[in-house]
Amino acid sequence: MRLDQEQIDAFFENGFVLADGFLDPDEVDHLRDCYMKTIDRLKQEQVLENVQSGSDRDEDFQVYQIRTAHLRHPVFRMLINDSRLLDMVESLIGPDIRLIHYQGVYKPARTGGEVRWHQDNDYFKVAENRTISVWLALDDVTVENGCMWYLPGQHHQLLQHEQLWDTSQKKGFYLAIPEIDDACAVPAEVKSGDFAIHHCLMPHRSLKNESARPRRGLAMHFMDAKMPDPEMLSILPERATPVLRRQPRPEC
Repeated sequence: MRLDQEQIDAFFENGFVLADGFLDPDEVDHLRDCYMKTIDRLKQEQVLENVQSGSDRDEDFQVYQIRTAHLRHPVFRMLINDSRLLDMVESLIGPDIRLIHYQGVYKPARTGGEVRWHQDNDYFKVAENRTISVWLALDDVTVENGCMWYLPGQHHQLLQHEQLWDTSQKKGFYLAIPEIDDACAVPAEVKSGDFAIHHCLMPHRSLKNESARPRRGLAMHFMDAKMPDPEMLSILPERATPVLRRQPRPEC
């Protein structure tokens, strides 16, 4: 499902765009069911991490992360190979598409934690900032249950980040922008099955979920496969960062 020109223009002007989904309600229900089964299994295996980065690091609040989601359940792998999704990504970064990171991010009802302001490419460090993030909502996502917030138009430079804790002890959202003027921040409220898509330099955050509803989503991060491999790929198995689409090369 390719984005139309108005959506493409909005993405490059504002640094993000909200897009209607292409999955039918039954497909979203199935994804949500597999998502919770994966969460439960990771809990049982004691490998489910709380990566909330609130300033108080209140352990009563959680942001649970399903790392390398496509290696955890086949339904997540099917999603990133869906031609409708790849058409959407191609609209923004071109026909050579590589997955660089894929995670489920789960904020439970009433205790969902905070993720502070950050930019994705401070983690990824992809050349020429040729990376986008595609966030699929599995619940209706609102201010009340901890939606993302964006700063329109502020996606043209990498800002200074600080390390929040010793990365040998904690993983996840360990980098944050220490000072930022967020007076113009706007919420990215989307319906279940819809997408929030942002540029890798778009500052974004999400606040606590103290509502009675969970906030579940899948965050898929794609890079232009023509770019040199960023350093982070050297520590990941090749199957974690597959090339999903490649433009045919002309024969010599």
